[in-house]
Amino acid sequence: MDEGINKQEKDFSSNFLTRTTIREANHHLQMLHKHNQELEQIVGKQKEELKHKDSIYVELFKANQLLENHCQQLKILLDDRTRRLQVFERKERLFRETIELKPAIESLLDVLNTFEKEDSILLSISMQSLQTVNQKKNMNIVHKTDTV
Repeated sequence: MDEGINKQEKDFSSNFLTRTTIREANHHLQMLHKHNQELEQIVGKQKEELKHKDSIYVELFKANQLLENHCQQLKILLDDRTRRLQVFERKERLFRETIELKPAIESLLDVLNTFEKEDSILLSISMQSLQTVNQKKNMNIVHKTDTV
């Protein structure tokens, strides 16, 4: 009989341990399921944040490209204006040198005008002399033909 009681006690305790173990296992599974759901929510949020950050990145990338294009256009404009400025600076130096040389140029023009006036006077005198000589020759020719 002792053996029968011991066997019942063993069955009861083994049955009790099995129920307790099942309850603990169920509780553990529930906790794992709950933790899994929390992790899935975190992953979902991270996916959304990543999508949002990706869209922000795309917008920033496009804005950066626009800015780079604008910078290129400004650089081209700057290069053009730099070349034009260099041309203007060369012209300005030339004008400044011309202005510095203006008194010498005016003096040279005065000298040239004086020479031109003298040449025209001399030319006019020599023309008159030639005309006079030609007239005298013509008169001599006329006189010689008359005498013959």
